[in-house]
Amino acid sequence: MFQKDLIKDLLLKAASNNKPKNYFVAFSGGMDSTVLLHSLVELDLGVPITAIHVNHQNNKFSDEWEKYCSNYAARIDVPFVSHRVDIDMHSGSGIEAAMRNSRYEAFSNHINKNDWLLTAHHKNDQVETLFLNLFRGSGIDGLSGISVKRKFLSGALVRPLLDFSKNELRKYALLNKLTWIEDSSNKDNSMDRNYLRNDIIPQLEKRWPSINKRLTKVTKLAGEAKARSEDLAKIDLKSVGNIDCYNLLAFKELTDNRQRNLLRYSLAHLNLPQPSYRQLFEITKNLVNKNNKSNTFVSWSGVCIYRYNCNLYLITQNDKITNMEDIKIFPNNKMINLGSGMGAISLAQSEAKGIDLELAKKGLDITFRKGGESFKPLGSIHTRRLKKLLQEKKVFPWMRDKIPLLMYENELVSVGNLWVAEKFSNYNGCILNWYDRPKVNER
Repeated sequence: MFQKDLIKDLLLKAASNNKPKNYFVAFSGGMDSTVLLHSLVELDLGVPITAIHVNHQNNKFSDEWEKYCSNYAARIDVPFVSHRVDIDMHSGSGIEAAMRNSRYEAFSNHINKNDWLLTAHHKNDQVETLFLNLFRGSGIDGLSGISVKRKFLSGALVRPLLDFSKNELRKYALLNKLTWIEDSSNKDNSMDRNYLRNDIIPQLEKRWPSINKRLTKVTKLAGEAKARSEDLAKIDLKSVGNIDCYNLLAFKELTDNRQRNLLRYSLAHLNLPQPSYRQLFEITKNLVNKNNKSNTFVSWSGVCIYRYNCNLYLITQNDKITNMEDIKIFPNNKMINLGSGMGAISLAQSEAKGIDLELAKKGLDITFRKGGESFKPLGSIHTRRLKKLLQEKKVFPWMRDKIPLLMYENELVSVGNLWVAEKFSNYNGCILNWYDRPKVNER
């Protein structure tokens, strides 16, 4: 039988010594999320609750559902926010994954430090996820299924209902006379999860009535094995370097299996997408354990593993450079955002020798390296090729085309906050401030 006290115990245990600042409940209006929201309000744990609804705009009733959720939240006196999202139908990952990605992107707009996003995943969802991961050929991470709590941005993602079955949630909803939305798309068996839920699992339950209980045990045992793998990865990490940068010689001392285990652990810790087994094999066999030239890499969606100067770097792959066309920077210390992960820049006057103030007042164009640039930096005797300067400075290859260049009438004035052209310099000049600058070189 569904017991609110079990939810309370789980939430208090998950909080440990750090009470969450806010609860944000993923609220679709369906039975599961309605039970979660209602039970949280009833428990009154002293944490502010906000309901977040995502309108996927892919159903003729989507707007009605959004209005229903807003009205329900108002009735129980819970703040409500809604996001309308556009589904990328051509992402290549399938409609279910595209919808899930759009939801979590919307949720990420609200989760700040020590905030919790609560979702209504339950025991049946756990079993469905286990099957889906099995069919995808997942390893121990997939077998461990959905975790009760994991890091989400600067907060956490928590599933308080994982120990309850769908039937237990239904009994609670009926007992408390709750109403909810019935989404007709849940009967669409063209979606893998619906096909499992509606056709396959009911047949298995007829043959093995306690299958949910048995498979939940599998996920718990796999979770324990995963925890042991993580403990081993933490030990290995101490010997090879940092979470995002391994000493290649030390990493080679590990067995192939432990190399792959450490890579999976680090990527999960960095919240980066996991590679396929083939890609992991390519990393350990070809990138790490062969005498390749430096500056080789293996990449997949959103991630790049780069071998450079006897180190292995795990980096977020961001091929999109913010378009700075028609944007000029002036010496007013006004920050200009360079895009995701690249920080922001501004120009400010200083007492040092920098960019000539009068020139800067005219406005400088912001661009990025295209190849063939040359200039004479302050302190240099000769004009130098920018490519050579970047190599000597040991600027990472993946950063060389992302450092902002300041130009005046197609001549190079400044290279990030690394160099200023002597031709355009003066005392009491301007310096370029680069806020939240990513690491650009080894030094």
